[in-house]
Amino acid sequence: MNTQMIADLSAELIIKYYDNDYMPFLSYMDDKALWYGPAQGQFIEGREAMINIWSAEEHSLRFTMGNMEVVHTSSNHSFCVVIMTYNVTTHYPDGNDITLNQRISLTWCEHIFHSESGETIKKPSILVCNISNPHEKHGDDVIYPIKFQEIYRKDLTAHLSGRRLHFHGKDKSDYFILTDTIIFIEAAHGGKHSILHTDDGETEVMSAISLLEKRYGELFLRCHQSYLVNPDRIAEIRRFKMTLTNGEELPIPEKKYTSVKEKAFSFMKKRK
Repeated sequence: MNTQMIADLSAELIIKYYDNDYMPFLSYMDDKALWYGPAQGQFIEGREAMINIWSAEEHSLRFTMGNMEVVHTSSNHSFCVVIMTYNVTTHYPDGNDITLNQRISLTWCEHIFHSESGETIKKPSILVCNISNPHEKHGDDVIYPIKFQEIYRKDLTAHLSGRRLHFHGKDKSDYFILTDTIIFIEAAHGGKHSILHTDDGETEVMSAISLLEKRYGELFLRCHQSYLVNPDRIAEIRRFKMTLTNGEELPIPEKKYTSVKEKAFSFMKKRK
């Protein structure tokens, strides 16, 4: 079992899930999979039961996911555990929004089948889905928390837009970061790694800043050898320095000042 592939697949399924496309997630459930939901006492056994319950659940909720951190581990080639953490905002029909920090653990296994022609087929399946931060279950809730108590309201901002970028972090971590949450990117360890400065804090990733510029040059502005900047986060450009919306000041080389300023204006013009 390719554990990195399983980690990436897990993130993809959860992102689709919160876009109300839940069937890909359920299709990977094992026939005897266990699902422990976010509400206390929520437990479903078996893929068929899950599909029946999800299909019968009627709601008009919308969801917005923030940045996601994914870690995975395995001590056996046939098993893998993936843990995902992220903020998710539920948008209710009455106009209320509630944001919670969600933590999901998926236990994957690999089943081996033999076709009639003798071909060996390997298929990954989810054995256990455990949402480890349960809230009090309301009597009307089946899967989704339709009715929340006031105590669960959080003053956390939902990031409503932006392309989601995939970064490899330290210690097998993977990060799926929304572009509009990235303020700037800084070179680290002699340019071998990079530090993402986001609304959620700082995250070190394994990619060189030159590689990130090549990969995401249409999204970020190279204002200095050591910095890539989100043009939407530029508050001011003045002689040889740039001020960002978080108050951070970054240098601009004197010889590149004019071209950086012109590129910044070009970025802003394209995004209007």
